Amino acid sequence: MLGGTLLELDSDEVQALSSSGLPLFRGRALHELGRTVLVLWAVEYLAPDEQAEFIDALYTRGDNAEREALLRTLSLLPEPDRFLSTAVEACRMNVQTVFEAIACENPYPVRHFPELNFNQMVMKAIFIGVPLRRIVGLPTRMTPALARMAQDYVQERTAAGRPVPDDIQLITSGG
Repeated sequence: MLGGTLLELDSDEVQALSSSGLPLFRGRALHELGRTVLVLWAVEYLAPDEQAEFIDALYTRGDNAEREALLRTLSLLPEPDRFLSTAVEACRMNVQTVFEAIACENPYPVRHFPELNFNQMVMKAIFIGVPLRRIVGLPTRMTPALARMAQDYVQERTAAGRPVPDDIQLITSGG
């Protein structure tokens, strides 16, 4: 049984994962890594045209911990762009840990989300208080549309006398 023990990596392992773009499991529970291995193994035995349906079914039927592990696995799957609908659906979740599994410390959105979906994910992160520094590759996906959306949010919050998150300046000031 893998349990909730956190995956501990030495500095060489952290560097190897980071340089390969796979820092997904650092500090995560071992059961999550186990789930990832099982998903990767299962997908190998499916025909390519069955894989997206399988992943979507796992996401739909899974509990939140299973969803979180699955979302962190998407970028490791063959032809990961095929799983875009599952990833985008996760951004609509009202469970913050599930949203964070796709939006934070995960390279999938920066690599595969269309501009509209990426921008919506970033704005949701702002709305629910997720630090923007946790979004992998955000500086590379800055667009005038995202800057406008963030500036509109700042204006709305300011007009309502509500606080504005400090890190929104990562978007409104260009970094």
